Amino acid sequence: MINSFQKKNGLLVGNGINLLDHSQAVSWGALLNDIKDQYDIEVDIDNEFKPFPIGFEEMLHQKDGSSSLESKLKNLKQTIRRIIDNQLFGKNGFNEYHTKICNLNYDDILTTNYDYALELSIADDFKLKKSKTYAQNKQERKFSLKRNYGDFEKTKSNIWHIHGELESSRNISPNSKQYPEESIMIGYEHYSEYLEQIQENINGKKGKRIADNQSVISRIKNKTTGTFWTDAFFTHNLDIIGFGFDFSENHLWWLLNRRAMLIRSNEEHNGNSDAVQINNTINYYYPDMPDNYNININDQDAFKKLIQKMNMAKRTKAIGDVLKSFKVNPKPIPCNTYNEFYDEFISFKTPDTK
Repeated sequence: MINSFQKKNGLLVGNGINLLDHSQAVSWGALLNDIKDQYDIEVDIDNEFKPFPIGFEEMLHQKDGSSSLESKLKNLKQTIRRIIDNQLFGKNGFNEYHTKICNLNYDDILTTNYDYALELSIADDFKLKKSKTYAQNKQERKFSLKRNYGDFEKTKSNIWHIHGELESSRNISPNSKQYPEESIMIGYEHYSEYLEQIQENINGKKGKRIADNQSVISRIKNKTTGTFWTDAFFTHNLDIIGFGFDFSENHLWWLLNRRAMLIRSNEEHNGNSDAVQINNTINYYYPDMPDNYNININDQDAFKKLIQKMNMAKRTKAIGDVLKSFKVNPKPIPCNTYNEFYDEFISFKTPDTK
């Protein structure tokens, strides 16, 4: 059998690493609430049972004005960039943990973040030269299967923006209907269209022989992987940190489910020299903090926080249960703070130089 693992290491990192320094980061909830306040949109973003992609679509439909939904969408995405730019104005745009993560020298780092904290942490000239020097692919306008930066002096890692980015490495004409923030993936519609793109990317397009339309299995057989970030889910030992893995992330859950199905199919093709064996490892690291449910139940704010914490514990358990069934290894790290969690992870992943 042909092994899928190509002796490479990858990291998927979410917004958790940004939130270690709140002065230089914006959470999903804070971002949507800021947009809501700017445009006086009547939407309940604080309801924990409302997924953020759906909440964004609700805001889009509730936004005042007679312009088309497409124009409103462009306006909201440009507002996202302004909010993040304003948050980072006069600041580094990254914290020490971005540098430490990049120094681990993963072959590929996948991030769901729109900003450039990772790149800025290891390339002082990134803002000035990124479109000319660091962008590895300039073809995509809206979707982000190939969107990455590389050739950094301080790390061998390629950095992939799998949910889009604040700007664009492409040259966009002032008269074009396209705009730099178009790739920002935040609404349910964008998620759904992206899932369709990913499904074609993994399963292949029938009747198409060009490399970009091959299935991931064909790419592994033909040794043509590496063009898409999705390949890392099959060819790399992949670590996941700082990512809540909300069930609204349907494209990533689909990828894990598809990978698990292919692993099971290995048994059916045992002994077939042409078959691909999915033999990479995916680990999901998360902070395991001590429970503290001792509160005054007559204090409404404290009681509300208790309910939220208990719901979060149930959600974490549900995610862990599904991940295990999808052949992902949940890896709790005992800690008391998020900084301690990242310190422990980085220490564990730092090569022994003795």
